[in-house]
This record gives sequence, C-alpha cells and structure tokens, in this order.
Amino acid sequence: MSETLSRDARPRSGRVRIDDRPKHLATRLEKSDMAVINVADLDRDSAEALVAAGPSAVLNAQPSLTGRTRAMGPKVILDAGITLVDDLGQDIMSLREGQEVTLVGGKVLLDGTVIATGKAVTRDDLDVEVADSATLFAGFEGAIEDYLAKDGATVLRGVDVPALPRVGDRPIVLITGSAEAREELRALARWRAEAAPFIIAVDSGADVALAAHVPLDAVIGDADLMSEKAIRSARTFIVRVGGDGLAPGAERLDKMGVVYESVVMAGTSVDAAIVVAAHSSASAIVTVGVSYGENELVDAGRALVAPAFFSRLAAGSRLIGARGVAATFRPRPRGWTLVLLALVAIGLMGVALWSTPWGHDLLEPVTSLLSSLTHFAGGTL
Repeated sequence: MSETLSRDARPRSGRVRIDDRPKHLATRLEKSDMAVINVADLDRDSAEALVAAGPSAVLNAQPSLTGRTRAMGPKVILDAGITLVDDLGQDIMSLREGQEVTLVGGKVLLDGTVIATGKAVTRDDLDVEVADSATLFAGFEGAIEDYLAKDGATVLRGVDVPALPRVGDRPIVLITGSAEAREELRALARWRAEAAPFIIAVDSGADVALAAHVPLDAVIGDADLMSEKAIRSARTFIVRVGGDGLAPGAERLDKMGVVYESVVMAGTSVDAAIVVAAHSSASAIVTVGVSYGENELVDAGRALVAPAFFSRLAAGSRLIGARGVAATFRPRPRGWTLVLLALVAIGLMGVALWSTPWGHDLLEPVTSLLSSLTHFAGGTL
C-alpha cells in the first residue's frame, strides 16, 4: 500500500480529455492523457472502456463509489494500475480540452496553481459498506409502472420495433464491446461456423466483431462509439432514441449519409438490441460479453433496472449467454475425420476376415491383385 501511495504522490503531467460520458471520452483518449469524468458510482462498463484506452489517470468530479450501490468501476480502474482521483468537485469540469495539468497526490495543478483537490482512491476505499439489495431495489415497483407506461408497447408487444431482414429461424448473436467479448467470441468460433447465426453488434462491439473478422448483419447503438469502418460495414443500422428524444450517434450517421432506422425506448443499447432481436423469428439469442448477475444489474444504476429486466423478459427462454452455448456445444465431426474413421473400420474388418479360413479365401483374389500391382510397379521403377 505504501508503494502505491508514494507512486501516486509523485507529480505527473498530461493533457486532459473531458466528458460526462466515459464511453464517449474513451474514443478520444490517448495513452498519456488524463481522463476527466463527472460520474457518481462509476459502473464497470464505463470503467472498462476507459481502461481499454489506457489513460495515465482518471479524475472524477464526483465520488466513484458513494456506498449507495456496488459500483464495480473503481476496482476495474485500480486493477489496471491506473490512478483514480475522486471527488474533485465541479471546478475540474471547467478545464478546456487538451490543457496540460499536473497531478500530485489528490491535487490537480494548472500552471502551478491548484485548481481542484480530491482523494486518490486506494484498494482500502473499495471496502465500503453498501446498501442491501432490498434498499437498492426500493421503488422498483414504481419504476416498473413508469417504464411500462412509456415503453410497454415497444418492449412487450414490439410496436414500432424495426424488423431484421434475412434472419429466418437462425440464431442471433449480440456482440458487445465489453472486456469479455473477445474471449467469448473466440469460444463460439466452431459453433458460429456450423450455426451461421445472424450477427448484431452493439455500440463498440462493432469493432470487436470486425477485429474477429465477423460480418455485421446489423449494428444497434451509438455510432459515436465505433469506427467509421464498422459503420460502413453494417448492412442495417438501428439507433436507440431515448425518452428524452435524444438519439446518440444519429448526428454522425446523418453527416456520413448513412440510412438508419430507430427504436424508441429507455435503457441501454444492449437493452434495445435484445428487444429488437426478441421480436424477430430467431430461434435463439446468444449474448457475447453480457453479464446477468445481481451485482451487474445494480452496478448499472437503478434507472436502468426496469429496461434491463423487461428487455430480457421479452426475449424469454431464447436468451442465453455465450459461455452457456460454448459449454454445451458439441461440434459435428469434420469430413476428413469421417473418412479416416471409415478407412480404419474397413481395415479392422479386413484383418478380422483374414484371420478366418473363409475370410482368407474371400480376400485371396484381392491380396493377389495388390501383390501383382506392387510387383509390377517395382519392376517399372
């Protein structure tokens, strides 16, 4: 612990990149930059996006772990060896993009002047007492009623949900941009080769799919979180429009001249993708990089519990994680394997027949012919 504290106390400098949305910020970060965010109870998905960009430090205007939820983001940041400074106050958000600052312990200096003071987060800070599940889900009933009033028709009945072309009764694979997605996608390689699923990428999962040479039948989510190549590679693009009328990424698609459809619902892009897939004719919906545990659900925040719950309810028994598919899948034997097995079986039958008088007489013409051919070939050579 003392080594960590002394390391964090050493002055370090870097340019700041600022955004209230960590996932969007991650698309602009470079290795030596300092990420400035404004997020209470930093969730795992946002933290993983920041870690993948590799900033030298994460500076948060708010506490990354308030104790209200089991926020998993701070641990992800520290596990990656990245300095996390918390509760710096809103003054840190007044910095301009690209300004050079110096970090000394929990202090942020601009041109030698302290502009914000927070606390460098250590592993001891992760051991805070959080509210129990009953408290965390308090008010969930009201959230359900409010959510169904706004999105009930979309989620449960599929009203105004865009249709996915060319799905048929094939399974659908939803690929996210989470840290586990690449490994889970590799585990599904043999299954994908045999099942030929319909591929939907969600947000930055589009670039994960491209890196794995997986064709994109559809992309659902925020175009600002993926590369231009991924956007151009999608056969179908669907944007989620929130209850506030905002459609993240739509402006970029408009500038690129990309035609897209939209689905209006609260929640995340993953929730929207599950709903769209649920109202298709797909035989199964396999999620890549999606966790379903209580901790993950609470980590996303109370406002997202209802959308996450009902999107999964709409999918029903067709929804399954990639790890479950990989664990139960038994690949069909390859063609050359069957040929080899057939030859071995024929050879064993021949040996068995040769060992009997009747079989010896039956196979005598064959062995004589083979002997003659071998002698002829040897004489020719």
